Amino acid sequence: MYNDPNKIMNTGVKSDKYGYVQIRVVSGNGSKGKYKYEHRIVMEQMIGRELLQSESVHHKNGVRNDNRIQNLELWSKAQPAGQRVEDKVEYALEILRVYAPKYLLGVSA
Repeated sequence: MYNDPNKIMNTGVKSDKYGYVQIRVVSGNGSKGKYKYEHRIVMEQMIGRELLQSESVHHKNGVRNDNRIQNLELWSKAQPAGQRVEDKVEYALEILRVYAPKYLLGVSA
């Protein structure tokens, strides 16, 4: 293994089997190190907070290792459980609280 020129030793950056880049965010040897997907890190830095469980990051051009911010979109997987009007209104308010709170204050974009 150590004499194999095709093996790249632990650099803190790796790709998964689907082509997504992972970055080591917690130091450690072997399985003790913790990795996070680079596209999620880039988006979190852009929006200034950690992603919610209901959020994902989409690669616009389909290239999974192209993690430039202009190639990334924040997607929300959340949706209301019910379809009653009052459920939809509450969901709309929740979306505004998370993504555009200024609209709740009467401030336009």
